Amino acid sequence: MYEAMGRAQHHSADCTYQRLGFVVPTFVMANFELVDRSAIELHYLHGHDLPATTYADAAEKAIPFITEWFGASRSKAKTAELASPSAAPFESGPLLLTPLTGADPKLAGLAAAHQLAHAAFSSPRPWIDEGLAHFAQALYLERQSGRRAALDYMGLHRSALNAAEKEKPATAPRSEDEVNRSLINTYDEEIYRGKAMCVWWMLRDLAGEPALKKAFAAYRANEDKEPSYMQRLIQAQTQRDLEWFFDDWVYRDRGVPDFKVASAFARKTLPDAYVITITVDNLGAAGAEVPLTVKFAGGEITKRLVVRGKSNAVIRVEVPKPPEEIVVNDGSVPESDMTNNVFKIEAVAPAN
Repeated sequence: MYEAMGRAQHHSADCTYQRLGFVVPTFVMANFELVDRSAIELHYLHGHDLPATTYADAAEKAIPFITEWFGASRSKAKTAELASPSAAPFESGPLLLTPLTGADPKLAGLAAAHQLAHAAFSSPRPWIDEGLAHFAQALYLERQSGRRAALDYMGLHRSALNAAEKEKPATAPRSEDEVNRSLINTYDEEIYRGKAMCVWWMLRDLAGEPALKKAFAAYRANEDKEPSYMQRLIQAQTQRDLEWFFDDWVYRDRGVPDFKVASAFARKTLPDAYVITITVDNLGAAGAEVPLTVKFAGGEITKRLVVRGKSNAVIRVEVPKPPEEIVVNDGSVPESDMTNNVFKIEAVAPAN
């Protein structure tokens, strides 16, 4: 307040700012050449035409697949080459700084899928924004090379996730630890990238691809004001109750499961039919829907079973030949110990 013309004058300033979130303002300067395609701009250094074109071609091939899952690009993905082949890649939203020379051409599509997912879908929540970009990479590998390749890729992140689980502070109260390290609150990159990718993979298995794709299409970043917003979108497309899953994996950090076949009893029911009753224990605190495979001579049958944390569940499976082995979890669910996932069946009870 100050005096002017004999009267008191009042001035006020309304200062507002927009949170940057995880997108860092970035600019790059170099004597670049350009490959300009429909969904990506690739700025590369002179003489590196071949790796630049290879990357751009891989991105164009991935566009229909990414569009199928996440919708059309809302902005064009941009890539700028880093001069040193050993430089670490850096990303900010749909912009990627990365070396092009010396990179495996087979991995170009994997990196492009990540970028294009960011260009098509954005969220202020890191577990959604980054988790889905990594999920897109796993989906891309599955489409290109099969489910096993995707699970192996996710396995690289699961190893780091298990290491992070072991480093949890022992002094913090468990309830406080669960909240602070949850997907909606964490700043740990391995959690909001790697763990979130696995969560999205499990959600696809739980809800189904059509439901998940429709939820993504309905998502609006400006309407995502509550942690349960995404859960509600997914549940609107499926008849399944997902509250328990989000509580264990998203809203709280309850660690990871530890599945074990506690018992299995097989008996012959008909000349060409055997029924096996299987009990699966979950020694961990987080529940999940886990695949369970019964193997027999010349084939196998896979079912899915929800086993809540610190609990067990029972399932009956019919097979055409004597069952020989049970495998719980194919690697699609993060787990603290996968050395106890195989159960050998010693004998089959005769028919009554």
